[in-house]
Amino acid sequence: MNKIINDYCTFCERRENVPNQLFAESDNFFAFFTLGHMVEGYTLIVSKEHYHCMGALPQSLQAEYLEFTKYITGILEKKYGRTISYEHGRVGLCNVQPGEQICYHAHNHIVPVAMDLIPDFKKDGLIPYEIEQNSSLFKQYKNFGHYLYYRNIDKKEYIIQINQPIRRQYLRYLVAKNLGNEELAKWSEYPEYEKLNSAIKNISNLITENKVVN
Repeated sequence: MNKIINDYCTFCERRENVPNQLFAESDNFFAFFTLGHMVEGYTLIVSKEHYHCMGALPQSLQAEYLEFTKYITGILEKKYGRTISYEHGRVGLCNVQPGEQICYHAHNHIVPVAMDLIPDFKKDGLIPYEIEQNSSLFKQYKNFGHYLYYRNIDKKEYIIQINQPIRRQYLRYLVAKNLGNEELAKWSEYPEYEKLNSAIKNISNLITENKVVN
């Protein structure tokens, strides 16, 4: 396990800092409603240990991650309808740490929206490769290196190799643009507390009583 962290890591501290936003966890992952709540139910799945991205998870954690993600996605879709999912696999400056240029802690976004980002990728000159569901991300990580991951509303999964600069929080920006308000991409300026608090209230009765999924 990658235990060495040279800089303060937001996500290593987040589980203790957001008790009200945290709504489910397994042995090695947790899910919480994030600030910058562009749509109600916007969720992050984060590894408890410090891994560079989900593609870099050791084999011993891969099945748990997939099962936990499926569980969380099912809860969100039961309440809000179809979702998309995405991850900046160490690209896109998603959560910059002091002295660093990319986010170093694995976190996957699940967003209850019915939109398609594929046309945006192609417009920006990025090529999405459809991959087999579940374990293929881990297999492809070694080949692709830095990547974007995207799962559409039909649960088709894509990986995009990044060999050109992209804007900060690129995938979040695309979601905000497709929602009709690019400013929502600025999570610190638009935390959207009302939506977040509504999600906490509406999801609480759908979670197992002890809030732990094993």
